[in-house]
Amino acid sequence: MATGNLQVEIHSGEKQRTVVKISNVEESIYELELKNINGNIVYYKKSETPSASFRKYFDFSEISEGEYILTVSMDNEKKINTLKINKGQVELVNQRKELEPFFTVKGYRLELSYLNFAQEDLKLMVYSNNELLFEKNLNPDFSVNYALDFSKMASGNYNAVLAGENSSYEYNVRVK
Repeated sequence: MATGNLQVEIHSGEKQRTVVKISNVEESIYELELKNINGNIVYYKKSETPSASFRKYFDFSEISEGEYILTVSMDNEKKINTLKINKGQVELVNQRKELEPFFTVKGYRLELSYLNFAQEDLKLMVYSNNELLFEKNLNPDFSVNYALDFSKMASGNYNAVLAGENSSYEYNVRVK
């Protein structure tokens, strides 16, 4: 799996048609989701077979004006695009990239690595049965690495949550 190779291009064409081009170095299953600003899904597609490229034409002439979020996901990578639609015309307001964090457990130690492209404030939290046991603000650096010792924790299942301003990721930690 090649990480960091997802490309998304958005181009307005003639007659209020917009093309979304997706490409990746390797063939992968992709997901394409368009949501309005209220979070309602306007369009969703998940590929049935792996592909290295995909093209989708949208006609936005019948869609309500406003901001939309177009998210393209492949493997552990996402491109999140903020679009402004006005009279069927599309303007790309913002595009950001996200990679899922890497969690691993070595012995009783939870290790976290995350490429924080947005360099947003992050928080690491640990829960047991929906009860918050640990909370730590992490620096908004590009490369975030953190380790947490679970050796004094009781046997059981814990949820580690890495939360940013726009997304959150969970990882289950089992202590024996």
